[in-house]
Amino acid sequence: MLLLTLALPGLAGATGLLLPTDGSLGPLAIRSHRVDVSIQERVAETRVVQVFRNGTNRQLEATYIFPVPQGAVVSGFAMTVNGVRQEGQLLEAAEARSIYEGIVARMQDPGLVEYLGGNLFRARVFPIPPLGDQTVELRFTQTLDYQSGTLHYRYPLRTTGPQAATLEDFTLRAQIVSRTAIRAVYSPTHRIDTARRDEHAATVGFEEGRASLDRDFDLYYTVADGDVGLSVLTHRPAGEDGYFLMMVAPRTEVTDREIIGKDLLFVVDTSGSMSGEKIRHAREALAAWVQRLNPDDTFNVLRFSTDVERMSDVSLAASPDNRARALRFINGFEASGGTAIEPALRAALEVPVRRGAPRIVVFLTDGMPTIGETDVQRIVQGVAARNAQAQPGTTPAQIFVFGLGDDVNTTFLDLLAQQNRGTADYAGTGAEMATVLDRFYNRIAFPVLADLRLALPGADAYDIYPRDLGTLYRGGQLVVTGRYRTAAPVRVGLTATVAGQQGARTFEWPVTLPARDDANAFIPRVWGSRKVGYLLDEIRLRGENPELRDAVVQLARRFGIVTPYTSYLVTETPVPSRAVDDLMNRAQPTLAVPAGAALDPTLTVRGGADRDRRPAPDAAARPSRAPSAGSTADFRAFGRLGGGTGGGSAAAPVMPSAPPARAPMPQNMPTTPTPTVMAPPPPPQPAPAAEATGEEGRRLSNSLRTLREAERVDTGAGGTRYVGGRALVQRDGSWAEEGLTTTGRVLRVRSLGRSYFALLRLRPALRELLAVGQRVRFRLDSGRIIDVAPDHTDVSDADVEAFLR
Repeated sequence: MLLLTLALPGLAGATGLLLPTDGSLGPLAIRSHRVDVSIQERVAETRVVQVFRNGTNRQLEATYIFPVPQGAVVSGFAMTVNGVRQEGQLLEAAEARSIYEGIVARMQDPGLVEYLGGNLFRARVFPIPPLGDQTVELRFTQTLDYQSGTLHYRYPLRTTGPQAATLEDFTLRAQIVSRTAIRAVYSPTHRIDTARRDEHAATVGFEEGRASLDRDFDLYYTVADGDVGLSVLTHRPAGEDGYFLMMVAPRTEVTDREIIGKDLLFVVDTSGSMSGEKIRHAREALAAWVQRLNPDDTFNVLRFSTDVERMSDVSLAASPDNRARALRFINGFEASGGTAIEPALRAALEVPVRRGAPRIVVFLTDGMPTIGETDVQRIVQGVAARNAQAQPGTTPAQIFVFGLGDDVNTTFLDLLAQQNRGTADYAGTGAEMATVLDRFYNRIAFPVLADLRLALPGADAYDIYPRDLGTLYRGGQLVVTGRYRTAAPVRVGLTATVAGQQGARTFEWPVTLPARDDANAFIPRVWGSRKVGYLLDEIRLRGENPELRDAVVQLARRFGIVTPYTSYLVTETPVPSRAVDDLMNRAQPTLAVPAGAALDPTLTVRGGADRDRRPAPDAAARPSRAPSAGSTADFRAFGRLGGGTGGGSAAAPVMPSAPPARAPMPQNMPTTPTPTVMAPPPPPQPAPAAEATGEEGRRLSNSLRTLREAERVDTGAGGTRYVGGRALVQRDGSWAEEGLTTTGRVLRVRSLGRSYFALLRLRPALRELLAVGQRVRFRLDSGRIIDVAPDHTDVSDADVEAFLR
């Protein structure tokens, strides 16, 4: 038996579900979910194959529902029943909405209201064999939204509750073909891989085992003729300055003459601690780099231990003879002696710079300085000052730092890289470092645009991240976020050094910055994450002050971002007791660098301790680690929790309470652990941040870098959600918008009651907020509040309508 209903009014934004007609059972578990998308020009055809698992020992009848994007046309629907593939049939949809509202009420899961807002397919299927699988296939076609060179594809995936995960995999592949050249390809929701066949074709992939289906899949790509493409997305709520997100990408297909010759300096630690597999992998990685240099590149190699040795006093052309000379020099590396970091970097920056060539210093070390200057603050100060004194016609070098092993001080190396326009990467073993170096070289091998500078005259733009736009490479792209005050048509200017041209070249694009734009609500959180990352770097690397701390906390509360000040709120994955005890009882020496352009060489490394203990294993429902009075930001916990990744809690305190009513668990789905929640700490006192080494240091560095370079947003987890551009915080089993006050008119609505569905019909844009839980309070606007709870009395549709007017 198979029925299919099309065009349920107001349904979108959730994954396909298979709901048993037996009301005592929850949705069937999703074994796998695979999506194949073909985009030709603006037309996208999507093929979906879902496999559901019946975990019961009896035969079931179920209803399949799937949200189809607005305006999509279904081109096929198939289901395999008893091994026989059956095509679906279209039926009238007059009673579709009431049927669906009945499903939501039966499941007692407000997360299912995500379906309200677009089109829905509904199919009944029987029989589903006991302990068996049911395969569903759906195909639909749609025309993509196009604005100013940017196309947007969305696959409805988000749902809530325990069914919002796969037992095995979620896989999506999108093939894009365009007559106009494809420039940037970007997803704010998922970490995609992009492969480009040529200027006009790209393949996007995403795959994750036991995937969380907590957000829709969004894909943006830009098309443009010319050497460089730039597209702008904006978001501007009422009464606020606007946000923008720019995607910049050069042509994928470039000739050798369009590749800028780069000046590469390899600075390699050959101290005694580099012996064994470390020095072997370093030699192999450097040899591979030398052999892959471009014809117009220049290069040099320096090794350091107790002393410093340069292969040459000047950079050499990448000729066959000079490559052979470099390979002989590299093969002679032997690990012995101390670690002369400052003399090595000074010697590298003394090598004359080739005019017009971006200089890249690759610095590889596995330890702390032991020879020459050993004060890390003085080292950073001296290197930054020397690098800033670039020769006329040149720009300061980009210093990319690679830390190997467990003895590197990531605080010191992060500061060294960030003060010199670079980044820092870390690896635990030589083999891992070889992979990191190879991946890095693949990214920077072919510079196309160097020394990028952005201008938005007339926009009154500010807080633009990244601060240093650096260099764009072949096949690469740049995502820039910022704020603007003035709504007006402007011309965006991008100035860069290009190959074969004296002086800089400026590219310009006309852009309109609107006075109001409700679209692209993800942009503020991307911007907020980047600004938080920048502020945390200032605190960690220069020392805390109340102004910086308050700015971090304010942004974290608004956007639901995990920070060292807020990572104590939830730990959903327990950390092994021994590891936590070791970290909590270890002294925490700190690197304090004062604010300002110059670094104060008189400051010293200081020590501190944090001896709070991990709670007993049975304390999952109790506060697990409330910081003691006078404590500062917990950078260690932040790194362990994976701060900055988008998932996790945010800034407001969360107290344990009785859990709200849940929908029945899906078959064969694991139970999600109950979050551990905390009482709010006293305001932290000013103090510098801690150094970190080993795996802890690498995680912390990566977490901060994830914030600085944020391009994706998650809905959040644990005690907060970022939904519809708002941060919601859970307190006593209820969700409330962060910063909500009690002043203003209040509409009290009974959860999943008549007034609840009336509210959804009248304001479908509220469905994301209402899907968070059965108890939720949020602002409708500055003077009105909506309060939803199961114990409120139902009000009439007329009362709801009057309140909304």
